Amino acid sequence: MGIASDLVLIIVAGMLGGYIARLCRQPLLLGYIIVGILVGPYTGGITVSKVHDVEKLAEIGVGLLLFTLGIEFSLKELKPVKMVALIGTPVQILLTIIYGWGIGKIMGWDNIVSLWFGGFISLSSTMVVLKTLESKGLVGTLSSKVMLGMLVVQDLAIVPMLIIWPQLGLPTFGLGQLGYAGIKAAVFIATMIFLGARIIPKVMEIVVGWHSREMFLLTISAIGLGVGYATHLLGLSFAFGAFAAGMVLSESRYSYQAISDLLPLRDIFSLLFFASMGMLIDPVFIWNNLGLVVLLAVLAMVGKGLVFALVSKPFGYGNVVPLALGLGMSQVGELSFLLLQQGADSGSIPRQYFPLFLGAGILTMMLTPLLSGLTGPLYSILKKRRQDDPLQTINVTENELHEHVVILGGGRVGSFVAGILDRMDIVNVTIELNNKTVKAAEEQERAVIFGDATQPMVLEAAAVDKAKLILMTIPSVAGSSSAAAMLAHIAPNVPVVALVRNSEQIASLKSLGVTPIFPEFETGLEMTREALINYHVPAPEVQTFMDELRRERYTGVFVNRPEYEILSRLRRASESLTMNWVTVEKGSAIDGRTLIESNIRAATGASVVGIIRGGILRPNPDGGFRFKASDLAGVIGSEKEVNKFRELSIAEKEDTLIEG
Repeated sequence: MGIASDLVLIIVAGMLGGYIARLCRQPLLLGYIIVGILVGPYTGGITVSKVHDVEKLAEIGVGLLLFTLGIEFSLKELKPVKMVALIGTPVQILLTIIYGWGIGKIMGWDNIVSLWFGGFISLSSTMVVLKTLESKGLVGTLSSKVMLGMLVVQDLAIVPMLIIWPQLGLPTFGLGQLGYAGIKAAVFIATMIFLGARIIPKVMEIVVGWHSREMFLLTISAIGLGVGYATHLLGLSFAFGAFAAGMVLSESRYSYQAISDLLPLRDIFSLLFFASMGMLIDPVFIWNNLGLVVLLAVLAMVGKGLVFALVSKPFGYGNVVPLALGLGMSQVGELSFLLLQQGADSGSIPRQYFPLFLGAGILTMMLTPLLSGLTGPLYSILKKRRQDDPLQTINVTENELHEHVVILGGGRVGSFVAGILDRMDIVNVTIELNNKTVKAAEEQERAVIFGDATQPMVLEAAAVDKAKLILMTIPSVAGSSSAAAMLAHIAPNVPVVALVRNSEQIASLKSLGVTPIFPEFETGLEMTREALINYHVPAPEVQTFMDELRRERYTGVFVNRPEYEILSRLRRASESLTMNWVTVEKGSAIDGRTLIESNIRAATGASVVGIIRGGILRPNPDGGFRFKASDLAGVIGSEKEVNKFRELSIAEKEDTLIEG
């Protein structure tokens, strides 16, 4: 079967490798690379017969990977951390390249190979970082925002690196050659901007008008791969063209559909790409050079981690952020493998260094979850050594901190709650670690303490043991659990309410006496409620159903909270009354009659709470107020009662008898 049998072998083996990677809590790409080693030419058993053909097909995976990366690229993600992302990331890449070059020189490599090692270790893995953050419940923290912002810029940086690095060491390489490549790239980008503004949108509109999903998928694939091939013909990187095409398409309204349709195709060809890299690794070579592989991985992670930690400092990030960056982003990225593949294909880097670099890169990925897990313990040790440092408190008066509300986390939810409490003159204080959020609270003259809510000293500064209530809006699962455990020790008698992210966290916090609130669940309930109301389900029935769902979700949470049931009943009573505006028509039964003459309350059961006449609102009209045609009456009551009033306000019912 030739290449067909090779593809079947790789896909089946890739599935097994993916299963193993998932069971070991590792990124799928590591499973793909290991599978490539096993079916490659350096191992016995069933092997791929045409490695070179597989490598050629894998280039499609490279194009699709960069194409979707371009579609997903968004400047909006950079706004919260734009300074450290746009300025700090290029500095980090440059310093890491220099550091990697220094390692290479110590190893006795020439300048070109040393620069290749520096470029290889300069990028971090989006897949590994995201998976690590999700598994530890750290998505949404300040550290995670900085990481993701820097990763976005690193993804963008791969484009010029794919142009420059494969040229290193080639006889034709020089400033003139590099400048010529830059001019070609600029002309190409200008052409793509023109196509993106004029041609591609029109083509996409025509294709979408056909309502054919197959033609839509074929068109976007042709755009990404076709533009990539055009750049290849121009002497530029195929991956660069695909990325540029993706960025152009990202501005289209069809970008979301494009990315969803392309993902399955991209993932299959990405399997071929990572497996093809594994085929180039000789396990015997790795085993014979295992010490060197481990040494390179350790040196890369230590130096790169220090670079990340130091780069974040000038941008005002302190406390746990530099430590989290250093331990969480010190690995080698998947795009580094793409860069290495381009160098091997172009002949810029000798092939014998490929398995050495690749082995070290894989090891850094595997070590990342372990190192990232050390962030909390190491930060606690550092905080204990600096426990005498003064806390930064803003607008906090100690003698007012009694029967107050403590808010852990001053993000969107925390600041919203603090604003409402301020309007109601309820004393509250917020604990926040994000310096920018603290400054925003200071500008709004809110009480805030700059510090880590999981540290006893910070909690004591907020007088949590004297508080009436503690609200936790910490986005991190690990952070909220740590804070809850600390509060159970420091303030065991103070009720705590916390936002939760999943069912497991609900059980964990309930065991610590915390009342959980599930934001996604509450949002879903509100949307369901609106849907039921629009289907004219009676309001009392809707509310009863909503309360039952809450009881099922928060089983045991509100058992000893009778005030919750009272509030539910009040809400049910208020929602059983509907407020409507009804136009009084000329010749209707109430036209020209006063409220007393119309006897609205006795005849319908509804109450008129306002009248709009001539654009002027007259609230709570008295009994002598006389209805006039074109009046807009504000009526409150049940749906049945409001409908009875509406019958009296239309002209067809002018013969309706009204008892006076």
